[in-house]
Amino acid sequence: MRQLLLLATLSWVLLSVALGQEAAKEPRTGPPALADRFRAYREALAKRDVTTLDDIWADDYTFTNPHGDFLTKKQRLENIRSAHTQIESVGSEDQDVRVYGDTAVITGRVTLKGKYSGKEASGLYRSISVWVNKGGRWRLVANQITLIAKH
Repeated sequence: MRQLLLLATLSWVLLSVALGQEAAKEPRTGPPALADRFRAYREALAKRDVTTLDDIWADDYTFTNPHGDFLTKKQRLENIRSAHTQIESVGSEDQDVRVYGDTAVITGRVTLKGKYSGKEASGLYRSISVWVNKGGRWRLVANQITLIAKH
């Protein structure tokens, strides 16, 4: 009887793990409020809407641009105000959202047309962004984009 109970428990655990791994292959979209903020962020970048970006970026926000420069919120806002950063268009694909309580990580590919810190930056990138839900509002705390090399 004891062996039967052990076998049943082991089977249940293995089935749970297998189902969990299968579900992990599905792309995740995250909560609707996060999707709305992410969309607003992309639109604000293209429009150079510093008021919206100031609201979306957390006070301690950091960004690593495609040239490897590490920028604070203040520096990014100044780059946008001065037109050193101009994003004409942003497209995304293969986006995956993983939510861990009040924290979300969004990864994917991004196609950009524009410049960062006064330097040309058009191309295809891998991106990662970290969002935190503070007081019921999703805020972007860090992101990085890395150029995908052409082979």
